[in-house]
Amino acid sequence: MRTFLLAIQGVLEIVIILIVGYFLSKKSWFDINTADLFAKLVLNLSLPLNMIVNLTTFFKREDLIHSAKGLIIPFLSIVTSYIIGYILALIFKTNKHRRGLLAGMFSLSNSIFIGLPMSQALFGEIATPYTLLYYMANTTIWWTIGVYGIILDTQGKIDKGIFNMETLKRIFNPPFLGFLVGVILIFSNLKIPSFIFNSFKMIGNLTTPLSLFYVSIIIYQMGFKKFNLDKDTIITFIGRFIVTPLLVIILNHFIPLPKIMRDVFVIMSAMPVMVNSAIVSRIYGGDYEFAVVMITYTTLLSIVIMPFYMVLIKII
Repeated sequence: MRTFLLAIQGVLEIVIILIVGYFLSKKSWFDINTADLFAKLVLNLSLPLNMIVNLTTFFKREDLIHSAKGLIIPFLSIVTSYIIGYILALIFKTNKHRRGLLAGMFSLSNSIFIGLPMSQALFGEIATPYTLLYYMANTTIWWTIGVYGIILDTQGKIDKGIFNMETLKRIFNPPFLGFLVGVILIFSNLKIPSFIFNSFKMIGNLTTPLSLFYVSIIIYQMGFKKFNLDKDTIITFIGRFIVTPLLVIILNHFIPLPKIMRDVFVIMSAMPVMVNSAIVSRIYGGDYEFAVVMITYTTLLSIVIMPFYMVLIKII
């Protein structure tokens, strides 16, 4: 019960900030341009600095070496989940223009804008590096297999193939580069001067509130008018909140991890649908409206489900 109550408190922290952001959006303080600005600040500035600060604070060289094998579980669980999602789309006769999108939403999670604040609220700052480990696998698979599947939905083929320079640029984004800088600092045993470190920390602390304000603006902009509980919606729910987390738990029996790492991976795997799924679907002419609906409702549902997952990971 204590674990459940602590999880509720962590989730309520997230909910309060989301409510404030939603209210300010309704009052027209925030609009879609504000959301774009917040996303740009998080991805290009605050999150990379947050990565450097947290890695150099919580990790030593031996810790990083020991944690490296943990990447196997996110990669295997996400790829396996994607395959399961695509098979279910075929079995249940999902529209062929939505199959790749469905498989991507089934398997890939919102690991930054909701995942990072949620993991920090539930586990503390020590969860940040493990969150980024999951993010590395998540973003690599998204910009390769995930985007490829969405393009196949509408175009039937992709001329450049899955791996190309454009894909590499997307994978080596500022948060990932921030992670690499942190790793280099740890392995080289270099210390950042305290005044620079403290500046990085202050800017990095913007990551959680800006991320949650971004999500609240998107939820307000999307609204609640197009929700339809059809078979594809239920399949997406099953993938996000049952199949992908279960795969992490199963794989952990074969690839043992430190408990905190495993717990963060489980929570990250049960995060809502990626916001990028709607953006990429729109760019390539896919069913972006379905993606928008699933982003909204998996975000809201994940907040309700998280306390139960916290109890589950406590007892397994």
